[in-house]
Amino acid sequence: MRDTVNMVQQGVPCVGLVHKPFEKLAKMQAVQLGMPDAPLLIYPQDLPSKDPAEFVQKKAEQITEQVAGILLAQRGKGAA
Repeated sequence: MRDTVNMVQQGVPCVGLVHKPFEKLAKMQAVQLGMPDAPLLIYPQDLPSKDPAEFVQKKAEQITEQVAGILLAQRGKGAA
């Protein structure tokens, strides 16, 4: 979270990737760092070694698309 907040404050598009079990902690830390609306992508914790390769690939593609969308939405916002 600290890196995400620091980068946003410097005007660098970024997104924090957080496993679902750590969502509450990440959001609390974002508030403590003064950026309650820090760009976060919360995604389910998974066990890729137990999932079929096709399933893991599809999930990675979905997360990648979401990250790209969050980053593109930050274009032109400059430093906070």
